[in-house]
Order: sequence, then structure tokens, then C-alpha cells
Amino acid sequence: MSTIPTNTDIKPYVIKKFLGLNLTNTGDTQILDGESGNMSNFIITDDYKLRKCNGYKLVYNFTKQITGMYTFNNGGTTYLLIVSNGSLYKIPQSQLDDDTTWSSLTPTLVGSVGNYDTTFFSFDKKVYLLNGHKYYSYDGTTLAEVEGYTPLVFVNTPPSGGGTDYDPINILSPKKHMTFNADGTSDTYQLAQKDITSVDKVIVNGTEVANTGYTVNTTNGTVTFTNIPTAGTDNVDIYWSKTDGDRSLIEGMRAGIVYGGDVDTKVFLYGNANTPNRVRYSATAGGVPSVEYFPATNLVDVGPSNFAVTDLTRQYDRLIATTNRPEAYTLGIDLIDVNGTSTPSVVTLPLNEVHGNIAFAQGQVINNDPVTIEQGQLIRWKSTSIRDERNMEVISDKIRDDLVELDLKNCKTCDFQDFNQLWVAVGTKVYIYNYLNKTYSRLSLPVDSDLFQVVGRNIYMSDTTGKLYKFDANYQTFDTETIKAHWEMNFSNFGVAYLRKTMRKLWVLMQPQVSSSAEIGYVSNRNESPVKKTISYKLTFFDDADFANWSFKVSNDPQPFRLKLKAKKFTNLKVTIDNENTDDCTILELALKIETNGESK
Repeated sequence: MSTIPTNTDIKPYVIKKFLGLNLTNTGDTQILDGESGNMSNFIITDDYKLRKCNGYKLVYNFTKQITGMYTFNNGGTTYLLIVSNGSLYKIPQSQLDDDTTWSSLTPTLVGSVGNYDTTFFSFDKKVYLLNGHKYYSYDGTTLAEVEGYTPLVFVNTPPSGGGTDYDPINILSPKKHMTFNADGTSDTYQLAQKDITSVDKVIVNGTEVANTGYTVNTTNGTVTFTNIPTAGTDNVDIYWSKTDGDRSLIEGMRAGIVYGGDVDTKVFLYGNANTPNRVRYSATAGGVPSVEYFPATNLVDVGPSNFAVTDLTRQYDRLIATTNRPEAYTLGIDLIDVNGTSTPSVVTLPLNEVHGNIAFAQGQVINNDPVTIEQGQLIRWKSTSIRDERNMEVISDKIRDDLVELDLKNCKTCDFQDFNQLWVAVGTKVYIYNYLNKTYSRLSLPVDSDLFQVVGRNIYMSDTTGKLYKFDANYQTFDTETIKAHWEMNFSNFGVAYLRKTMRKLWVLMQPQVSSSAEIGYVSNRNESPVKKTISYKLTFFDDADFANWSFKVSNDPQPFRLKLKAKKFTNLKVTIDNENTDDCTILELALKIETNGESK
């Protein structure tokens, strides 16, 4: 007859890889060794170590909610652009990097842009601003509403009108011009439009004509010269304006992405509340790529008109357009045959009829894979050349129980590339997905977060009251408030659920830092550790000492802490690690020595 051994050691339980948060409803008795069912303000590093999160410090209080943030490089200088209370401000990175200057920091006022949620994109050494009401550009010196390219709509036109089509009308601008072939006898020239607003400029044989040299009939759209122009080809150039309200089709857009297939030559805009499924894109102006020229025909309707395009993200030479239906489509620029000529055209194809996006303009791209947000989950788009379920992956299953309780429509995201981190924030909760090792961490903040922006190697956050904060490894508090970092091991039975066990010792390997500490405890199915054990390092530095006559050896290598922390007669147990002070804390390894004590009852 077989017997069950008692009072024997079992293989030491060792965690060398910390695998982050797992909130699946199977309970933390079922999660993997190294995962945690309760983890806050610790993060998982690229090499699977457990590290207390960075703190943050107040940079500046704008007193009103920040409605837009963007990093802009101008002439070799990097700025953080901020919209607050209807004004655009800029702060140079050099000031952001040096926290000793913050007490006297005064952001530079650039100009007024309206008190609306604002998005940005960069093109041709300028940054452009969209807010659903106006379309602005900023070149580092001048902030202005985008006037728009003035197209040459007809050429080779006789004085009586007609001519040859050239550029389409720009719906962003009421201005346009056309050239005429003067015949040497006609004094009146017919424009392509009637009921015009004004004639803005007239050029004859390369010389601008003073407005006393002609009269205008705005109703008929005619220009009558005092002196008849001499005969020539395209030697009369007349500029005029006709306000028709089409500018709002562009000004109503709230977000955009620079794209052009293999080369970024256009901007694709979306988010107009009046045409929510419509995407408009820019054209080449006078042979030069421009984001200030939008022909009326440069549009794509994505899905049904009663649903909205909520994000455009790029994957290789395609755009993924996601909607709140939810559905997903691809947009690409392909060559099509038009009367025997290969012409670039934007082509839309359905991609997925189940998954879309609910958080407006919050999609990110990680390692060339777009990530979009649905209620309760994050979607990572893989090969978008495949139209089936293989083109996407749900990457948030481990935190789904938290996400389903949150309104992800209002979440804010940020790609912290230098640290392989995707941040997804709702209120006081920030979920950090390390896309190198596919682990999750969670921050619990004392303030309601709002926007996030990376500048250099730091991430900046605004709260809902207008305060701007900087996260940094040198900050050990949340702006003077203690960071309460907590981690719990999976609730393990150590492979023998039917046996009672005793733990007498455990070992913790902690990274030596200037000042680092942790409190180690446990929770078993019988009780909680009555006393927690504290481990700490206090390293001494002799930065100003003269070592010329000194001879000694110092080691900064991690040393294991052996703790006598006794737990008796348990079947399941988990170790807890806490840090609630201003010390650093990086845990490299955890080892438990477990003895069995007979069958459980």
C-alpha cells in the first residue's frame, strides 16, 4: 500500500520572473507562479523584475484643464505644446529636464486657439492643430488659422469664359484663380463663378494691376479692364473669393494622421460630427505635398453614415480605420486605370466586422501593430492582409475584470517607446502594458489623470484640474504624497494541495540602491503574518572624498536577505511585498522553503 510522506521538504519555491498582474476571475489560486492577483504601484521591468513605479512631481499649474499636449521639434529645439483655457503655450524641453527651474517657470503664451479638445500632427516643419472648430498651423514663431492653398482652377481661358480644367477647388479656402488668353480686343473677362465675394488680385503680363485699373461685377462674376490687355497666352491671371461655407468641412475635423502609402505626402482627417464616417485627405499643391489643400472629391466614406470613424492608425503601407459600430477597414493608395492612365486612388476594403474602437483618437502603434480600444478590452491588430479573426489579438484578458468596470470611451493612451510601455489611463487607474514581455502593471494615483505626453525619455501627465506633472525615476512620491506599492504572490499550494505545510524561512534578493527597502509578509488560508519583516539597503557614497590613500573593496552586487518568517499548518500561501516610504524597491528574486506536515483536514 502506498503512503503519503510527512515532515519532508519539498522543492524550494522560487520566483525569478515576475509576470505582472492577472485579474482573471479564476482566482489567484489558478494564476501562474510569478503572476499577481493584487498588484499596485509596482511595475514589471523588461527583464521581469518587480520595481516600484516612478513618482511624479508638479511642473506647473495651468489652473484650467489641459485640452491638448504635443511634442514639437523646431530648429533643433524640442518643446512641449500645451492647450489650456483656450490658449496655446510652449515649454522648452531644457526647462522640463531641469526641475530646479520650475519654481520660476512661466510657459510662453503662443496665442489663442479656442477652449476645445485639441489634437496635433506635424508636416513640413510645422505643427497643425485640429479642434473641431478651427484649423491652425504653428511654425515655431507664428500661430495662424490655415488659409489654404489657392488653386489654379482653369487655364487657356478665352475672355468669355470656359477654359481647361486644372486644379480642383480647395474646400478649405474660398480663394481660387484662373488664367486667360487675352485677345487684345476684349475688356471684360468672365470668371468661372458668379455671385462672388470679391476679386483679390489681377495680374496682366506678370504685373499686378492696381484696383483702379478695373471694375468688378460680383453678381455676374466679371472683371472689366480700363485698359484692354494685350494679346497673349495665359497672360491674364485673376484671383477671386467666393465664400460658400465648405471650409467647415475641414475645420470640423478633430484628428488627423500623416500618410501617403509608401511616402507620407498627405494628411487624412476624421472626426467631423456632421459627417462622422467621412475621411478627407489632402492633395499635392503646385507639385508639392500639402496639408492645406483639400479638393472636394478627396474623401472616403468608411462604413455606414450613422456610425463614426473613431481612429486611424498606420500599419506599414496601409491605414486601419476603426469605427464605433464596431468594424474595421483598411485604407490604401493603389494605382487605378483612368482613361488609360495609372492614377493613385484611395481604396477602402473591409477588414473585420466584429472589432472596432470606442476611444476617439487614442489608438497607438506598438512594434508596427496598431492597438485600439473596445469596451472591456484592448485589441492588437496583426496581419491586416488577412480578413478573418487571425488579423487581431485581444491583449487585455489578464486585466479584463478591471476594464469591464471602466468607461474606456474616455480613456487616454500613450506609447512610452523607450521603455516598451503602452499606458492606458482612466481616472486614477493607469494600466501599463509592457509589450516586450507582455506583462501588465497597474498604478493607483491620488489624482484623476487626463492627458499623457512623452518628451525625451520622460512621460508627462496632466490631471483634470490643469496641473502638469513629470514622472521620473528620481521622484519617490506622487507629488509629496506617499506611493503605496503593494504586490501579492499567487495563492500557491506548492504542488501538493492535499498536504498541510510549514514555511520557516524565505529569501528575498533586492537590488542595492542608495536607499531601498521593502516589508515582507504572507497570507495563508489560516492567517496573516502577525509581523512583517523589513529589508533595506543604505548605500554610502563618497563623492567628495579623496581616495588617494585609501585601499578597500566595495561590492554593489545584490545579496539575498534570509528571513525567518514562520507560517504553520497551511495548505495555500502567498507572500506580500510592500513599500510605503520614499525608498526605492526592486525585487530580483523570491525563494520559499516549504515543509510538508501530513494530510490537510
